[in-house]
Amino acid sequence: MNSDSTSAKEKKFAALKSSLHRHDELYYRKAQPEISDQEYDRLKRDFDQLQAELDPLGLFTEKTDQSEEQFNEVSLEVGDDRLDSFQSHNHAEVMLSLDNTYDQSEFFDFDKRLKKILDQDCLTYVVEPKIDGVAVSLSYEKGKLQRAVTRGNGVQGDIITQNLLHLGELPREIISEHIPDFIEIRGEIYMEHHEFLRINQEREESGEPLYANPRNLAAGTVKLLDPKEAKQRKLKIVLYGLGACQPNDYFQTQTSFHEALKEWCFPVVEFVKTVTSAENAWSEICQLDELRHGYAYPTDGAVIKLDSRDSQETAGRTAKAPRWAIAYKFESERQMTKLEDIILQVGRTGAITPVACLQPVQLAGTLVSRASLHNADEIQRKDIRIGD
Repeated sequence: MNSDSTSAKEKKFAALKSSLHRHDELYYRKAQPEISDQEYDRLKRDFDQLQAELDPLGLFTEKTDQSEEQFNEVSLEVGDDRLDSFQSHNHAEVMLSLDNTYDQSEFFDFDKRLKKILDQDCLTYVVEPKIDGVAVSLSYEKGKLQRAVTRGNGVQGDIITQNLLHLGELPREIISEHIPDFIEIRGEIYMEHHEFLRINQEREESGEPLYANPRNLAAGTVKLLDPKEAKQRKLKIVLYGLGACQPNDYFQTQTSFHEALKEWCFPVVEFVKTVTSAENAWSEICQLDELRHGYAYPTDGAVIKLDSRDSQETAGRTAKAPRWAIAYKFESERQMTKLEDIILQVGRTGAITPVACLQPVQLAGTLVSRASLHNADEIQRKDIRIGD
């Protein structure tokens, strides 16, 4: 590789890194994303590919110690939702993102890699919905809820317990004869569509900018400084993931963990399928794609995990994600409509937000007639015009 080519790649790498940081800031901290998940994933994939070319041995990404450099690396890979106004807390086990794909062949490549790592011909997987919400980790000690923490930078998150205590479906205590001494139970906070529409209607009537989607509104709600205000918005929670657990061998499989969540009366996902091959997992992924619009929570894909906890430990993780899990993301639902008008909304703080008035269209179970256009630069960049 000549020096000019390397220099060009380094400049592109720096530009991609800067762009990803900007979009992470908009998504995680401001809850005001300007691009779709698919556009972001494409940027991230370009970044990862270029990083692999510039650093083929992974000398700057594969850190195994608990140094500040590793914390920074994890933060880059999973974003950072922490705010100065919230107290932070370290996760007992890092809270990573998942590798994801939109491609069937890449899912089967994932299976082949694991078979090679584990030296096994057949692997058992668990297929679950991928929920488009706000990631949260609940810590229980001796069965009692201690705190709820956001993903943060993957190593450390913000404590948001005060904004979730009003949730009726959230157990304050695990009531069972035999429970772990300590456990992190992970899941998603979300908002149902009818509550999202109610709040946006109120904001429209008061001249405030509208939230783009339920996920952004849920993210803004968990970071409200006033728990009383958070209580006025009806959040929901669903649990499905295991972080740290003492004793470490309390659960042998992902399946047994899901069974325990049900027994302990946690709100859980309806769709959990244990399968004995990647081919069977693919069949369940396709079935989930058919069923997902009937769920109360927004679902944008399927998560496939090794069932055996011992195998998960053997497979390990990178700085980016566990090797034993992958997210297969469904194509975003799209509909054609007509832009009838663009209006400017002035909020109480004086902020001006352009809003698209659309010919009403059904999208993901919701009748959509308005959408935020974020800012004038975005309108110009996309050349958005009335009548389009």
